[in-house]
Amino acid sequence: MDLWSVLMLIGGLGLFLYGMKLMSDGLEAAAGDKLRTGLELMTKNRFSALGLGAGVTAVIQSSSATTVMVVGFVNAGLMSLTQAINVGIGANIGTTITAQIVALKVTEFAPIVLFAGVIIMLFVKKRSVRRIGEIIGGLGILLFGMELMSEAVAPLREYQPFVDMLSSFQNPWIGLAAGLAVTAIIQSSSATMGIIQAFAMQGIMGLDSAVYVILGLNIGTCVTAILASISGTKTAKRTAIALLFFNIIGSFIFMVAMQFLPIVDWIKSWTPGSPVNQLANFHTFFNVVNAFIFIGVPQVLTKISYFFVRGEDKQLEGKKLKYIDKNADSSPVAVGQAILEVARMERLSGENFNLAIKSFLERDEKLINEVGENEKVVNYLNHEITDALANVSQTGLSEVDSRTVTGLLHVIMDIERISDIAQNIADIAAIRLDKKIKMSKKGVVEIQFMADKIGEAFRLLREALKEGNLESAQRVIEIEDEVDRYEAKIKKNHVKRLKKGECSAQASTVFTDVITMCERVADHVANIAAVYLRGEMQ
Repeated sequence: MDLWSVLMLIGGLGLFLYGMKLMSDGLEAAAGDKLRTGLELMTKNRFSALGLGAGVTAVIQSSSATTVMVVGFVNAGLMSLTQAINVGIGANIGTTITAQIVALKVTEFAPIVLFAGVIIMLFVKKRSVRRIGEIIGGLGILLFGMELMSEAVAPLREYQPFVDMLSSFQNPWIGLAAGLAVTAIIQSSSATMGIIQAFAMQGIMGLDSAVYVILGLNIGTCVTAILASISGTKTAKRTAIALLFFNIIGSFIFMVAMQFLPIVDWIKSWTPGSPVNQLANFHTFFNVVNAFIFIGVPQVLTKISYFFVRGEDKQLEGKKLKYIDKNADSSPVAVGQAILEVARMERLSGENFNLAIKSFLERDEKLINEVGENEKVVNYLNHEITDALANVSQTGLSEVDSRTVTGLLHVIMDIERISDIAQNIADIAAIRLDKKIKMSKKGVVEIQFMADKIGEAFRLLREALKEGNLESAQRVIEIEDEVDRYEAKIKKNHVKRLKKGECSAQASTVFTDVITMCERVADHVANIAAVYLRGEMQ
């Protein structure tokens, strides 16, 4: 195989991968947020999870994209481990569609398909139609890359050392390792299948040589999900481990079964004389059978994942209702539980604000990340408490309880906004850290003074909620007025420093943003105190 053939093979693989990405992006964009929404709203029915995982992956043409998306949802607490495993199992089925498209023998139409897609992308103004052009163009590039790879490997038919190497793939362990390694490197099982099918088009490789490589590529494709889970929660890591062992165990089951059953000959009999179809059919058959082996016993994968990833995440421990019992029959009891849960949510948002200010002043990346994790817990509590209050509202409340529920709903919105602002401050802290923005000593002192004032307001608010102290709640309102006056004063001081050149333009931007956000937090704390003073949270 000469240098030109090697370059053609590499170029063809590059076109295949780029075409698959372009087609994937176009399909995902054309579908809007429906794909993600569908995953987020996944029911506990294992078969619907399996079907959705297969469907989404068939649409976006990438099991890696689906599993990374699933790991993200698990990381955010939007999906349970069992749901994620079932969706991931379905993704393995959906990813085989690329190989089936290639097996349709439409590569000779690649130039026409590519030309049609490019014309649409360049000359159609409507965005939705251009997305369709991306899909068609991506498919054309993918098929063109496939044809290029096929032509590049043609000379290998006469190269005996390469033929001997392929023959060695009939050894289960060598074939498995080859498929795993190639897929782990290029991070695309579809691309590895494309290379194998390119060999099959030239009569270099058949199912006998490729069967163990196909099993290996299914294991190798899990690398992307594992990489995506590294910085995630323990549950996200468990998801990646579960999907890895789904493929490992399934591959070994097939390796043993093929020693006793004529599975390869049976697959060949479906499409005799067409190695490309045989490869695609085995790939699909393996993933479908493997899925139905494990879909009935997902707890096996769950237990394996817990064995390798032990313990619980600190932030996920907070994603539980401590006081609300959703089965409580008594409305007064349910309302009382909600008050305690809201008070807990308020404490967490206050702590998050303090962490955010500290992360900004100290440029501490660890604290920045901690704010993000706490924000997820606050969002969870916001959803769960609101849902519980909505259910309580339908039970026929007394006038007092009805007024309390209304007040609590307003308070929850203010608390959630406080945590949002804390996250915004943490984001600014990240910018300050990345760009190494220096603050003037006076500016740091002013921000800390304002944060201390707001910290006092939080302390008094908790005192009011816990001890029923109306004077403390009234003092919170007064502090909000003081913060407003102080904000105006320090902004004037800041303008003077800016004119004197005592701070940079970048420092000026982040300083004024943080000061404004602090003032808004004081407003929300005062809003909560006002609800309490009106007797709507007592």
